[in-house]
Amino acid sequence: MRCKATNKAGAPCSAPAVNGGKHCVMHSGRAAELGSKGGRRRAIFCPDKLKQLPDVRDLLAQSMVELRAGELDPRIASSICSLVAEFLKTLELCTIEEVIEPLERERAQARGGRHAAANRNKEGS
Repeated sequence: MRCKATNKAGAPCSAPAVNGGKHCVMHSGRAAELGSKGGRRRAIFCPDKLKQLPDVRDLLAQSMVELRAGELDPRIASSICSLVAEFLKTLELCTIEEVIEPLERERAQARGGRHAAANRNKEGS
């Protein structure tokens, strides 16, 4: 069965009607809903509207609550999880470097001290 509505040009709509209805998807009133979903997805990102979260844990907790309440798109939640995972890996590497570099410098100084003492002993012999 064909849609009973007319298109913008005034001609009959040639789309098939929705199951058991008289109109197609676009003329059944769902067009505005579908358009707003597409508009939200393509909206220009403005970081000024973001909430400031003091901790990654808070971000994850809030994302889980919003996801379960149906307020957060699962794809966005997945992206947040990926970003947090990469952030934590980077943080871990930075922390390791902050610990290892001073230890390596200390070790190099200790080696330098031993080498200098060994050289003095050779010269004194």
